[in-house]
Amino acid sequence: MYNITHKDFSCILSILESIEKIQNYSKEFINADDFYNDTKSFDAAMMNFIVIGEMGEKLSSEFINETSNVIDWPKIKEIISER
Repeated sequence: MYNITHKDFSCILSILESIEKIQNYSKEFINADDFYNDTKSFDAAMMNFIVIGEMGEKLSSEFINETSNVIDWPKIKEIISER
């Protein structure tokens, strides 16, 4: 089990909620073009990628170091930065 502060827990919870929102905003679309052309859904999903990036930046270095063997934080940061 990991030692997790209230702040880190809150950040992880926000990340998970944003992932769920992105899934909900995009699940009705058959292809990427349809999703992109629905500006409300697309913009809402993109905003949640921003939330994920911001919450990832707020995680303590202790939590990141402790979980780096199971979570590839640099890869997550790289993917979010591409959005």
